[in-house]
Amino acid sequence: MSAEEISSDERLTNPILRVSVVGVGGAGNNLLSHAIGGGVSPSRCVAVNTDRGQLSRSPARNKVFLEDSVASTSSKVVVGRDDQKVFQSAAHRVTSYTDGSDFTIVVTGLGGETGTQSAPIIAQRSRTPVRPVVSVVAIPFIHERERRFIALRALKKMVEACDCTIVIDNGVNRDYLSTSKRTTDETASIAVRSLTELLSGAEDVEARDILQVLSRGDLATVCNFALRTGDTLQSSVIEALRTPSANLPLNKAKGALLLYRGPATLSTAQFAQAYDTLVSIVGSNLSFVHGSVYSPSEPSVCLFLTGYTYGTALNGFIDFIELYDAEYGQEDSEEFTTLSVPLYQMEQVQARRD
Repeated sequence: MSAEEISSDERLTNPILRVSVVGVGGAGNNLLSHAIGGGVSPSRCVAVNTDRGQLSRSPARNKVFLEDSVASTSSKVVVGRDDQKVFQSAAHRVTSYTDGSDFTIVVTGLGGETGTQSAPIIAQRSRTPVRPVVSVVAIPFIHERERRFIALRALKKMVEACDCTIVIDNGVNRDYLSTSKRTTDETASIAVRSLTELLSGAEDVEARDILQVLSRGDLATVCNFALRTGDTLQSSVIEALRTPSANLPLNKAKGALLLYRGPATLSTAQFAQAYDTLVSIVGSNLSFVHGSVYSPSEPSVCLFLTGYTYGTALNGFIDFIELYDAEYGQEDSEEFTTLSVPLYQMEQVQARRD
């Protein structure tokens, strides 16, 4: 029986949407492991890496080893046609695991080697008009100057390859916003688990609504909060907004996905009140989808804000532009020479040359 016939039989016996999760590179494998530890089933997870040791330790059921030649080419500024063939071949090996899925989530860290070059190609090859792809990407810390600039360029490629890219920025200072000390790994785990739960429990119409909200823009941010005794869903939304995964302006959001996990059953009226609270803070109406998942553990909310463009991201990551001017704009002199062309314009020019 062919893979396509197996896929068709599975659809008949299992109407639930099938979601695959692919972790690419060292950071992507770490994020994927945390997501599996957070409750994501390893059966449809794929770990992709050039490190055999890390790959062998991954709890993912499926694993793809990339030859060292892939890692060595990924650090080049310009990738040649031969290198592209290597990456395309690697992507084909990954999609053999994801072709039977209805939805694919690609998890990776940007600014390094394997994930920066391979993840956009894997996402592009996995994506079809009927099989959307969403990525969850981690951005390096502010002090990692060159890596952050490389990550910005890689972010643009992820945007072009995916229906939506959820950004988790290590450089966000959350200390003044909240007492939460949630790490990037934990945030990525919650994001992947929440997306998987929302999609896996959705019917076709609901899944289209979720994808529509995610596709309102290039980028999204994720916020989460664990409810305390006496907290309402409204107050939890406000607290969740204090812990964004990336510094993107609230008033530019165009859509929102809200997932509640906990032992209680929430009413439609409670979700409506949560939406009203969200709209009052954002300042405009939003495309809105909500869901709830039963869990005996302490209740929590996960909120995705969508609809951001790549240009908005440049404003949100303003330190990228300043650091680029300082690191790359200087000549052999004591004074820095800043570029007169904004970084986003420079990126557009480079894209036309490519």
